[in-house]
Amino acid sequence: MKTYKVIFSPSAEKDIDNIADFLITKLSKDSSYNYVDMMVNEVESLSIYADCFTSSRYEVVRAVHPDARRMLSHNHKWNYIFHIEDGIVIVDRILASKMIKK
Repeated sequence: MKTYKVIFSPSAEKDIDNIADFLITKLSKDSSYNYVDMMVNEVESLSIYADCFTSSRYEVVRAVHPDARRMLSHNHKWNYIFHIEDGIVIVDRILASKMIKK
């Protein structure tokens, strides 16, 4: 089984920061950090599972990267948009599921 290094693009890092900032206004600080940690752990699972996802057919996802793939979060609220390049999974964006339309 092939494994990949997973990195976050600057845009994905900004997405995580924005999500964390929003969550702090809705949840306790600890709960917010736990939620973001869970998201990061889900993304890191792409080191093993990236090949399970094919290129997306959604225009919003392809606009991020022509070969973009997407993985839904465990609660289906987020889409982790990524592509694979030279044995590295690059997480391009983290978008709310409401933004993904055909």
